[in-house]
Amino acid sequence: REKGLKMSEEAAAPIIEQPIPEVEAPQVEEQAPEEVTITIGEESPPPEENRAPDWVRELRKSHRELQRKNRELEDRLKTTEPKPVALGQKPALSDFDYDTERFETALEDWYRKRDEVERINAARRAEEENQHKAWADKLRTYDESKTTLRVNDYEDAEAIAQEMLSVTQQGVLIAGCENPALVVYALGKNPKKAKELAAITDPVKFAFAVAKLETQLKVNRKTPPPVMKTVSGTGPVSGSVDSTLERLREEAARTGDMSKVFKYKQQLRQKT
Repeated sequence: REKGLKMSEEAAAPIIEQPIPEVEAPQVEEQAPEEVTITIGEESPPPEENRAPDWVRELRKSHRELQRKNRELEDRLKTTEPKPVALGQKPALSDFDYDTERFETALEDWYRKRDEVERINAARRAEEENQHKAWADKLRTYDESKTTLRVNDYEDAEAIAQEMLSVTQQGVLIAGCENPALVVYALGKNPKKAKELAAITDPVKFAFAVAKLETQLKVNRKTPPPVMKTVSGTGPVSGSVDSTLERLREEAARTGDMSKVFKYKQQLRQKT
């Protein structure tokens, strides 16, 4: 009986909670993106314009896209694609008043011409396929070089350059430059220089001018100082209230069972 009384007294004794160590939220350095400036020769970079609202930028983009399609259509109309060599109709015996000797001579000539036409047309098709493949490779290289610049406003600069240059000039630029994405971005950020190049209508002279421009480009990268950022932790932060712990304490006060409180504190200690 005394033993049972002693156990009941121990159960009724108040349980003292151990304080939870407070954890300060750590701070880490967050690296800001690089600031990229491209200059042409010794010229100072043009001043940055204030960023327009999104709806204005979308309107400008639609307008530029419409202008680009119109220029492409005009260039297609001006360009005369080579037509395949025509073979002509196969001769018939009646064409020669049934003179078999003349007919056979004409038929041999026709077969000889047919073989030559097929050879010429096959060579043209192969050349066109090679040109399309080479152009596709150039476009892929151009798209890949866009990402290496690591600038946030490339699409805006590209749209400005496309608006000023003709489709032919854009093709010469992409096909001939070592880093076409860099040149396009530089022209988009410097509309004055883009306008000067756009005035060169001769493709050969334009190619030389663009090649000279590319040698004058200078890329300046400036890394801003790191920004301190507070990282939120899983444990309780100094001065903050743990709502889960408060709720478990209120429940324990009603039921007299502190096991959930102890278990929750154990989990917090393991996390810290």
